[in-house]
Amino acid sequence: MSGTRCGHFSLEIEELRLPNTYVPLRVPIRRCALAEHMVMILSRSEEGRAVATKLTIAASREALDSVGVQIPETIRVAFGPDLEAIHAPECTGLRCQESCTPSYRLLLLEFGFDTEAGEASEASCLELIGLLEGT
Repeated sequence: MSGTRCGHFSLEIEELRLPNTYVPLRVPIRRCALAEHMVMILSRSEEGRAVATKLTIAASREALDSVGVQIPETIRVAFGPDLEAIHAPECTGLRCQESCTPSYRLLLLEFGFDTEAGEASEASCLELIGLLEGT
């Protein structure tokens, strides 16, 4: 399992258009669904929002909400819940189970999100890995 990619990890390619160029630049965007979910939950409180902004990087695409206010289309995080890099070789099921999920729970508990913290378990990493492997 240590070499199996974490089910929360995904890689997307985003196109950036630069002035005075004909060809858009294609940039890989590494994402962690667990970290993005954690940031979304932390953002519900004022103290948590201060931490969430430190973990978030700007998204290049933006959308308008129902009142016409510009909001980020997606949450982009710079780090996993364990505050380590989101990178394919390091984002393994073992890391999710032993580091990311416990860190996710601890951060949510620290900011009073006991219910949400209780819903996360190392088993969820294993379930995602099982789904990816077809077991």
